[in-house]
Amino acid sequence: MMKDMVLHEVADIHYRRTGQGQPLILLHGFASSSAFWKALPAALGEDFDIIAPDWPGFGMTSAAMPLDTAQDFAAFVLRLADLLGLECFHVLGHSMSGFVVQELLAHHGARLLSATLYGAGLQADSGRRFESLQATLSRLENEGTQAAIKRILGTWFAQPLASAEALRDCENAARGMTLQAAKGALTAFAGVNYSGRLDHATTPTLVILGECERSHPPVSALELAGALPGAHLAILPFCGHAAHMEQPKLFGCILREFLLSASQADN
Repeated sequence: MMKDMVLHEVADIHYRRTGQGQPLILLHGFASSSAFWKALPAALGEDFDIIAPDWPGFGMTSAAMPLDTAQDFAAFVLRLADLLGLECFHVLGHSMSGFVVQELLAHHGARLLSATLYGAGLQADSGRRFESLQATLSRLENEGTQAAIKRILGTWFAQPLASAEALRDCENAARGMTLQAAKGALTAFAGVNYSGRLDHATTPTLVILGECERSHPPVSALELAGALPGAHLAILPFCGHAAHMEQPKLFGCILREFLLSASQADN
């Protein structure tokens, strides 16, 4: 497991880094932080320079001013890449960060070696999601951040009792999220819809999720893959929104093969 990711800071951005090779930026989702990625197989670090930042208002960057538009989130990624001297990079976005990856695909595809959309959809569909974004916002305000986080994370696993340790890891990763950052993220992505905006994308793309996904269920992933020319789709059994924790070997194998294929295509 990837427990040797080293904490770094540049221009008030906190990030974890490990590995060697082409850069791979991992973007965590809502109610999370860069600590979410420690369960990824260490084998990825044999071929890729893995960089996992904390969004402003999350994790170790919790004191920073939160972002509240999809464009600002994308600009944050590009700023980090520029600060680290990365002209091009692979990117993976989980959950809400799937929207950030789509923003990058729509407007900054030349910077991307590949894009992986993990537990993501073209929009936050209230009819498919375990609850609407407005309901999440209301509960955050009424229940308090920590109580709301615990309830949200309880929807992430296909077998919560069997995933008790992973659930604890997710709770630890979520601790830095501030209420202001949570509100900003929900505001940023509440009305986004990338339908019809990705037709021109030529970046190698993988859409990956668990079959028990409750934030962006498989039907949403099918639509997302269909909106991206030539995208690959992987639906993993026996797991939900934290698929890389419930099925780490399968998730890691698929992701690594995709990234290596994209790397070879770039060469």
